[in-house]
Amino acid sequence: MPPRYKPISECREYITDYADELAAGTDDNNSDKRASASTNRYNQDLRWYDGWLDAEGIDSALDVTPAVANRLGRALSNEFSGTTGRYRWDRINAMYDYFADMDMIDSNPLARWNKRKDEKWGLTKGTEQEEQLEDGEDYAVSESDLRVMEEGVEQNRVRNQLLLRFLYQSAMRRGEASAVTLDMIDENAREVYLPASVTKNGRERTVGWNRSLDGLMHRWLHGGLRDEYLGGREHDYLFVGERGAPMSGDAINDVVVTAANNAGINRKLYADANAAVDDDGNPIPNRSKISAHNIRHGAITRLVNKTDLQDLYAVSRYAGHSSVEITEKRYVEYDPDVGIRGVRDYLPD
Repeated sequence: MPPRYKPISECREYITDYADELAAGTDDNNSDKRASASTNRYNQDLRWYDGWLDAEGIDSALDVTPAVANRLGRALSNEFSGTTGRYRWDRINAMYDYFADMDMIDSNPLARWNKRKDEKWGLTKGTEQEEQLEDGEDYAVSESDLRVMEEGVEQNRVRNQLLLRFLYQSAMRRGEASAVTLDMIDENAREVYLPASVTKNGRERTVGWNRSLDGLMHRWLHGGLRDEYLGGREHDYLFVGERGAPMSGDAINDVVVTAANNAGINRKLYADANAAVDDDGNPIPNRSKISAHNIRHGAITRLVNKTDLQDLYAVSRYAGHSSVEITEKRYVEYDPDVGIRGVRDYLPD
């Protein structure tokens, strides 16, 4: 964070109030609350925003209008590349949603631009990872990638192989996978019910797995392995860490990154805002080519382009997207033949 930005405690009154609200909902030991790493990212964005308001000569965060929000979008587009601008916008937008919910303002001044920020300023979710890929490298994890990652698992083999395959078949986000409890699972139906309280978009959905996962699932749940990990602790989360606590989203991501590293198909791409620095003050790359999100991306891409399932609406609901447009624009790899494959049998004679 550049030194010109004030500590969060010295930012504008309502920004610090919102930061306090975020802090109250942060607990690394409670999977129902925000992780401290996530709260730190929010605080970085809020500090930047407070500095931007200084430069704009705006005294209070509550004085922002849609016209000011328009200037904010331009500033984010001009200053940042990759996903930084998009996520910074989203976190500032979340703050104004909070202000509106608390009746501190009549409406969110950023809301007018939310559906247009992609085309207007290029604030997309095209990731920095994608921009750093070399020719011939794919963002989406393929089935063959997943197989070598399973082979690359050296420790906690049953749990970690189950986790890798579970992520790929369910297309869950890592945070959703960390929230799965035993009562959400129907082993006979091979389904997992995700209530609205654990999904990113706040909508319940059901995901599943196929019979190839049954052996690992049975060994983990009924072969005594999960109980060994619990070590006397009592909770009903599906995935358990080495010390018996529920696995966090970050811990799940670490399993994926390590498996890809061991398989020889991963590498460091760039340094994000949380990266450590070397002795010369240079950021040390800490973001990997393959993470948990790449597995989700690969799972959804496969459903659309590599199977007979051509129904984007069904894939969108399975993935937990708020619209089909998100599925098509962000998770479907371009395939010039997918159209003809889908309609060939229905062409007129």
